[in-house]
Amino acid sequence: MAAAPQPPASLPAILAITFLGSVSGGAFWTAIYFITAHHYRFTPSRNLALAALMGAAYSVAALRAGSIVSAAGRLLSPRALLAACLMVQALAALSPILLGVEAAVWAGAVVGVVASAVVWPLVESYLAAGRHGAEMRSVIGWFNVVWTPAVALPLLTMPLLASYDIRLSLALTAVANALALAAVARLPLRPGRHESEAAAAHVGREYAQLLRSASWLLPLSYVLSSTISPMLPYRLAAIGVSASIGSVVAATWMVARFVTLAVMSRAGFWHGRWGTLALGAAGLVAGLAAVLLAGSVAGLLVGLSLFGVGMGLTYYAALYYALAVGHAEVEAGGTFEGLVGVGYTIGPLLGLGGLALGGAAHQAQATVGLTWAIVALASWPALRPWAEARRRR
Repeated sequence: MAAAPQPPASLPAILAITFLGSVSGGAFWTAIYFITAHHYRFTPSRNLALAALMGAAYSVAALRAGSIVSAAGRLLSPRALLAACLMVQALAALSPILLGVEAAVWAGAVVGVVASAVVWPLVESYLAAGRHGAEMRSVIGWFNVVWTPAVALPLLTMPLLASYDIRLSLALTAVANALALAAVARLPLRPGRHESEAAAAHVGREYAQLLRSASWLLPLSYVLSSTISPMLPYRLAAIGVSASIGSVVAATWMVARFVTLAVMSRAGFWHGRWGTLALGAAGLVAGLAAVLLAGSVAGLLVGLSLFGVGMGLTYYAALYYALAVGHAEVEAGGTFEGLVGVGYTIGPLLGLGGLALGGAAHQAQATVGLTWAIVALASWPALRPWAEARRRR
């Protein structure tokens, strides 16, 4: 008698890990730059170098996540490896506090992001394996609306912890990861079985081409976000926004991204359509232009809103197509996370280039040029059938 198919992993357990892991990641990626700036007196260029190193390490590890899981499989189940990576990331976050030397910051940053780069492909595989079509889109929607606010929560605790020791902000990573281990224990040893026939019935012929385009737009979106964020304080000051409310205005794009992800989680019209990616690209390009050129608060708010919509459309579509086409394998999630890491690497490198050339204006010019080049490359999978048809005439 054939064995009964393994059911998908518990969604509440996955969402608990997602929430706590996102609080952990938000604390880690955000706090470390404040710690280096205020405690170790890093210059902007050294912070950008650290950010580029972290992005590169995350990208390489995520792209190899499938191989790492396969190699570790001789000793550890995917569940055990997930727990081990959460513990390694917690220890990496605590190392600057426990050791108190600058070298611990550099080493802890690299080890922490490498562990994180294995955690998220595993979580995404547990999330999607055994789920198809509308059910997969729905659980990805839950995943998205959980992680986006969770990443921002550490920003609320940082001022309180900083009044004692700015390094204590990293302790939040260890606490969140320790709590996440309880939810990991509720997962099966391995992600659910992802039946090929059921997957094929829900993956359209155009999905591979859509994934190719989304794979260009996804790192671009993170390049732009890592470029826009450092520039916002200066743009806000230029149009007369006071520093006391500047952070609220700057958060507009995050709110717009969250709303977009929430709408996509409930709507069924966006998947399998080139228009979704076209709107995402348009939002990124128009939002960037408006942020750079706006002469009023209203114009800046419109630009940030457009940018947030572009970020949301691109992220959701890219993750769905990656997991649908990649049969919810760890390797599919790893490729997705690796592309995010590419964006986190290129953004700081552009910042370093801008500093070397004389400031943010040069960085903005390089970013605009890169944006148009990547949008053109992302458009090619959609235009290629039309171009080939024209050639055959």
